[in-house]
Amino acid sequence: MFKNILISGLLCTLLSAESFDTFLQRAIQNSPYLESSALSVKQAKEQSSAITRYANPTLELEYSDFNPDAGSSDDGYRINISQPIRLWGVGNARDNLANTTTKNADANYAQNKAIFVRNISTAYTEYANKKMLVDLGKQELYIAKTIYDISSSRYEAGTISRGVMLQAKIDYEMVQINNENLALSATQSYYKLLKLSAINEEIELDDKYSFSLYSSDTLHVEQDLSNNPNLMVLKSQQDTALAQAMLDTNKVEWMNVFAEFESEPDQDITRFGVNFPLAIFNTKSQEVQIAKLQSEKASLLIDNQETKLNITMSRLQKERASLEILQSKNQEILSSEIELLKMFQDGYKIANINLLQLQDIKNKVISTKKSLIQIKTALDKNAIIQNYNQGQYND
Repeated sequence: MFKNILISGLLCTLLSAESFDTFLQRAIQNSPYLESSALSVKQAKEQSSAITRYANPTLELEYSDFNPDAGSSDDGYRINISQPIRLWGVGNARDNLANTTTKNADANYAQNKAIFVRNISTAYTEYANKKMLVDLGKQELYIAKTIYDISSSRYEAGTISRGVMLQAKIDYEMVQINNENLALSATQSYYKLLKLSAINEEIELDDKYSFSLYSSDTLHVEQDLSNNPNLMVLKSQQDTALAQAMLDTNKVEWMNVFAEFESEPDQDITRFGVNFPLAIFNTKSQEVQIAKLQSEKASLLIDNQETKLNITMSRLQKERASLEILQSKNQEILSSEIELLKMFQDGYKIANINLLQLQDIKNKVISTKKSLIQIKTALDKNAIIQNYNQGQYND
């Protein structure tokens, strides 16, 4: 009966707990940080529109009063309208600069979102790690309590000394204290996660989520790095610099087309014409050189980033392979240790095993389970970083 109630309670808790995927989506939607980044994208689009817009026309109105030496005075007027017109090729260069400006903003937003998802995921693994340690602490407490109960029974029966019984009691009480510390640490990790996600309400969060690699191809990682958020930002910066350089190669971007009508007392005059600046003193050579240098800097940073990423991915893959081997070996050892613990508990009841032997195997079981928890956390973090490096969090 008690077992059924316990299982029912556990199922209710699991059903009411919010999954990590749901939690993450809510954090993304509610994040002021990402909302601010999205506004930067809108701002960049407005800046792009400003880059491609035409200049306003100019209207001149002039009134004249003619006063001849003899005779009556008369009036005259002049109307002039002019419109700046882009030279051939400038429009395409400006469109290209506007597009790269927008793409740069999109790349920055994708990077910010990817970093946000990575950081939330990492904070979640820390929280899940603490919760698993809390659960393990409860298991250790149960074992320590069982050993203490057996010791108390044997002490009352006179088969062990009071000192041995007290030793079991102290071990049980120390596990209780350690569990309080574990619970405190889990609470701190929980609120750290809420703070990072900008969710201002306490929620029941499922802590059993496991992170896996999105890509199963672990032999050819270089092909995946083109979507790395850091690389995408650097490449978009390089494209913007190149677009700016192409625009600045146009020493003269505009010419003014004008039409004018002038009315004088004795005649009307109509004029049409074009005027444009002469690129004598300002040839934009400095601007072109600055844009080229910026592009070269971005190219060097891209090369450096790609080298670092390849080294990092190689390390992460080897690290993951080692962790998976350790996980398998620890699981094998744990099976043997659990079997041995049961045998030692039964042996301790009939005095075939002493307390130190029983506590030693108990500590080994707990230590192996702790190792498996740390390995699981390390594998989760490994997957998070690899997925980030491959650009899986950009969307």
